[in-house]
Amino acid sequence: MIAVSRTRKIRIVVDERERPSHVPDILRTFNVMVEYRVLEVGDYIVSQYAVERKEVRDFVRSLYSGRIFDQAQRLAEAYERPILIVEGDLLPLLGRKIKPQAFWGAVTALTFGYGLHTFFTPDELQTANLIYALAKRRVDVKPVRPLVRKKPRISDLKRMQILQVSSLPGVGPKISERLLRRFGTVRRVFAASIAELSTVKGLGRAKAEKIVKFLDAPYQPLKKMPQQLLLNDSS
Repeated sequence: MIAVSRTRKIRIVVDERERPSHVPDILRTFNVMVEYRVLEVGDYIVSQYAVERKEVRDFVRSLYSGRIFDQAQRLAEAYERPILIVEGDLLPLLGRKIKPQAFWGAVTALTFGYGLHTFFTPDELQTANLIYALAKRRVDVKPVRPLVRKKPRISDLKRMQILQVSSLPGVGPKISERLLRRFGTVRRVFAASIAELSTVKGLGRAKAEKIVKFLDAPYQPLKKMPQQLLLNDSS
């Protein structure tokens, strides 16, 4: 008797709000089983990855409003491997509507501050290709080469300090460096008063008030912590 091998069909859970996009339809052409659910966090659940998809203009708006950082926090709390896909042409926006340094500072803050791996795709087809690649990837694969851990250099520490201060509302890399030069340490920047922050070039009273309000805002825990959805969940 000849044994017939059966290839297990890849299953991807998709949030109901993603129905209007063409990404799920494209995934079906890859012989992928698409299952729609109402997801509290994220747009796609792929293997052990949770994917949030944003069109580039929506991503830029969420950066200015700070909404993306709240979403990143919720995604990181709910899933071990959160991923952000920014879809669309970024070049027309850089330098016109957004400052490149501030933009990339926010992207690095999402990556290193929240563990949100960010990918950029030009259109829905390539977004579907990326999601399919994630679905086929084994997350338990060990690196071929051994990881070499080095002590952080001074330059690395400086970048980390600038990155942390840049995560404050209205603060980009340039203002971040001015704040660190003015106050000396990240802790002193965070402890500065409105009057002290206002003395730094590029801030002003309004931005200083927004920073202090952000730092002093009490944490509001989620009423219901979203649970990680596993693809082997038969419910």
